[in-house]
Amino acid sequence: MLIFSLSLVIGFIVNVAFGTVAAQFIANPLTHERMGKFERDKKEIKMVPMLGGYFLITLIMVLAYPYFGLEAGWLMKGAVLGVFSGVVSFVSVYLIISGWSILPPKEMFISGLVDVISIVATGITIAYVYSF
Repeated sequence: MLIFSLSLVIGFIVNVAFGTVAAQFIANPLTHERMGKFERDKKEIKMVPMLGGYFLITLIMVLAYPYFGLEAGWLMKGAVLGVFSGVVSFVSVYLIISGWSILPPKEMFISGLVDVISIVATGITIAYVYSF
């Protein structure tokens, strides 16, 4: 239970931190020109749903990790879990959203790929904590 709790808390912190940095310094410069008009003002950002989403992804990854049957070291296992989770949760969802909304598909795809960075970091963190 201690490993589960530690990986959840530390993984969540890493997920939010890397997600924020990736959004500000990678996604925003690449997509803001076409996506900026669809974004909320900084004062209007809904933190509870956003943090809830990061928490939910982290929780699912922590729950799935012990059953993730890849025969590899913790670093590779965490990276693969992160890539898999990130592509499923961000890239696919962003493309679906761009299909039925007015958001531009190219920028949504780029944003989804950038968001995978935080999920890979989270997967590696979870695998590291579980390695003890």
